[in-house]
Amino acid sequence: MKLTLTSPRSRAAQLAAIPAPDGCDAQVLRLTGSGGSTILAERDPLSAIYHAILPSMASGEAATWDAAAPEGPAPRCGIEHVCREDRVEVSLGGAPFMTFHHGAAYPKPFINPILTPGGVNMLREPLPAYSEGEHPWQRGLTLMQGAINGVDCWGEFDRPGFGRTAQDEMSIHRGPLSLTIATGNTWYEADRPLMSDRRWYRLFDTGRDAVILDVLFTLITDHGPVTIGSTKEGGFLSIRVNPTMNASGDGRMRNAYGADDETGCWSRRAHWMDYCGPVGGETGETRLTAGFAVFDHPDNLRYPTAWHVRGYGLFAANCWMVWDDHRCEANTETTFRWRVVIHTGDTREAAIADRFLDYVDGPRTQWDQHEA
Repeated sequence: MKLTLTSPRSRAAQLAAIPAPDGCDAQVLRLTGSGGSTILAERDPLSAIYHAILPSMASGEAATWDAAAPEGPAPRCGIEHVCREDRVEVSLGGAPFMTFHHGAAYPKPFINPILTPGGVNMLREPLPAYSEGEHPWQRGLTLMQGAINGVDCWGEFDRPGFGRTAQDEMSIHRGPLSLTIATGNTWYEADRPLMSDRRWYRLFDTGRDAVILDVLFTLITDHGPVTIGSTKEGGFLSIRVNPTMNASGDGRMRNAYGADDETGCWSRRAHWMDYCGPVGGETGETRLTAGFAVFDHPDNLRYPTAWHVRGYGLFAANCWMVWDDHRCEANTETTFRWRVVIHTGDTREAAIADRFLDYVDGPRTQWDQHEA
C-alpha cells in the first residue's frame, strides 16, 4: 500500500502522527521513499495512529512512501533502561536521562531526575515521604490530584483525608522509535480504594536537544463513581522544576498566548505552557537554558486546559480549578494525553509553538491500499 503525506506548513524534521489505514494493525510499518530511503512508523499504544520521524518538508509539499510491515524484527531505538527493585533508570545515547520511581517508599510514583545533556537535573531534587519542608509532594514529574471523592491525593500527610497511589503492575516496551513504561495503579485513602488508572510514559528517540515524552493517563472508576473536585491543587500532570529555573528568579514561564508571568498565566486557559530557565554551572559544568513545554491534547476534557503555574517552580495542567466538580460514573474510563517537550534553549529557540502545531495538526494523510 502507498502513503502520501502533504505538509500544511514548512517544517523541520518532526515527529508526526499518521492515522492508520483501515484493517492495518501491524505494530511497525516500514515506509520506503521513491529514492529508496526508509523510515519506520510505530503504532500508538491506545489508538489507531502511527508515529514517524519525518524529514523536513516545505509548505504544500507531498511525499509518497510504500508502506509494509517489515520482514523480521524491527530495530530498536537508542533508548535503554535498567530495572531496579523500586525504579527504572533510562538512558539516551548511553548517558543517564531520567529515573521513574515506583516503590512503596513514596506515596505516589514519580519521575526524577530528568537530566540536561550536561547531566544537570532539571527538576527539584525529591524530598522524602511525609517530610517537612516546602511542598515536599511536588517531587518532579508526577500525576496527582487534590480532590478525589473528597480525598486529597495531591498533598501528602499520613492521616485520614489524604491519599496515596500504589503501583500494581508494570511492563516496558522498546520499539524502533520509543521506549514505553506502562503501569497499572490504584488510588487509596488508607486501605480504601478510590479508583484505578493505567498510564503510559512514552519516550521518543528524537534527539537530545528536544526529547519528547508523551504521557497517556486513563482514569478508571472500578470502585464506584468518582467526583473530581474543583481545586487549584490539581493536574493530573504536574512538574516541579529545578529552583534555578524558577520564574521568580532568572527563569521564565510563557503560554500559547504570549503571557510570560504568573499574573498572565496562573488559572488561564492555554493550549500549551513552557517553563524554562538556567541550569548548571555551579560545579563547573556548562550553564545552559533548558525547559519543559507541556501540550494539552484536543481530545482532553475541557481543552484547552487551565494552568496551575507558579513563580516558585510548579506547573500543572489543571482542568478543574476554574470549573465545577466533575463526576465520573462507575465503571467508566476517561483518558488524558499530554506531550512534554524537554528542551534546551528558551521557548523561542526551542520552537515550542511550531512543535505544538506538529502535535495537533500534522501532515495530511492519504492511503492507497490497492495493488499497483
